[in-house]
Amino acid sequence: MNMLLFAPLLFLASLAGAQEPIVQAGTGDWSQLPELERVSYDNLSSVVMMKMYEISKRHRCQLPGQRGNRLNMSISFAAEYAQQGQLSRLIIPQLNCPEAESWLGGVLLKSLKAGDMRPARGGSGWYRGSFSFYYEG
Repeated sequence: MNMLLFAPLLFLASLAGAQEPIVQAGTGDWSQLPELERVSYDNLSSVVMMKMYEISKRHRCQLPGQRGNRLNMSISFAAEYAQQGQLSRLIIPQLNCPEAESWLGGVLLKSLKAGDMRPARGGSGWYRGSFSFYYEG
């Protein structure tokens, strides 16, 4: 993971004595990391696609995969799990758009904490996850 270039996105405060995961935007090659197991899509719904499309449509930012009234995105990310199997850090791709990064980070954090994706081996360490979507307005 030493090839990652981290740009802090947000740090969440402690809740009920438990440390919240750190969410950052960064770049790196995490293709060699073990893949997270997909359990459900409950928290990665069409709401994410519509919000990202809205950001691109209003020309707030130029997002990867944005062409005219279409948005075709493939998102990959890295997640670190602590010894207790709890999510400790989430690295999302740099989109050069704070609004989109914040939205994406929040949705992915919710999804991972809800168990939509989890380490296949159930162990600690770094894992990679991905999802893609296409939206045309």
